[in-house]
Amino acid sequence: MTGAAFAGAGAVVAEVAVLKSANVALAGLAAATPGSATAGVTRFVAAVLVFVACLGTTWYALANARHEAHDTLVWRYLALSTTVGGVYAALLIAGLVAASAPPLLRAFRLLAQLFFVVFFALSLRELYYAQPSTSDEGDRISLSTARRIETAFMLLAVVQFPIVVVVGPPGVAQAILGLAAAAFTVYGVSFGQAIRARRLTHGTVIDVTVTYTTAVLLCVGAVTLVESAVVLVAPQAAVDGAVNVLLVMIGSFLISLIIRLKRSADAAGGTTG
Repeated sequence: MTGAAFAGAGAVVAEVAVLKSANVALAGLAAATPGSATAGVTRFVAAVLVFVACLGTTWYALANARHEAHDTLVWRYLALSTTVGGVYAALLIAGLVAASAPPLLRAFRLLAQLFFVVFFALSLRELYYAQPSTSDEGDRISLSTARRIETAFMLLAVVQFPIVVVVGPPGVAQAILGLAAAAFTVYGVSFGQAIRARRLTHGTVIDVTVTYTTAVLLCVGAVTLVESAVVLVAPQAAVDGAVNVLLVMIGSFLISLIIRLKRSADAAGGTTG
């Protein structure tokens, strides 16, 4: 009873923190000007929220992997996704705290941001192929073919991205990042929609995972695209405000996913125990 009360209190505290952070982000969106202290504080709070939420999601995804015999790889992909997301948030925090962030720090942050999108898309792909196929899905590509295509794209990103960051203008790197993130966002969301279309049961941990994973994927992809809008001479104040709000949304979706994954892990642990 004490554990349940503690978990409930933790969920309430987390939701209150999200609401407070959302209010701060919205205030920053309305009032912040480029380079203002308000925008910086808002970005810092949002980045901390994402960092903590990523750590919690990683922990409970691995807890589900220990108890679920069939979908272990799915949970490990999700844990890998949020681990990379935590690295991205940590690098974002470091860049905000540092008086003058070195170009290498920005390069690694952008790369972590891209792979935050990539691994979330791959977790949805893995979940799609883990589900039983139906009779009208005989024309879908094989899992091995999908993995080869994904590996080729990731290797291309790893090889060319540092070269563009070091040699080319920053705007070019940001534009390439936006295009790659958009492609993987569409790729992952298509798998999420396919999973939801063919599942007969609703309200299960898989359904909730697909819903919130898709939501986080869309938000991270949107952050990347909004930041890339600077290349198109978009107003910096609008870009900063939109990114702050999207970061808060990522954290809130992850906290909702944490609550569901914790319930699933506790239930599975009680069953096996």
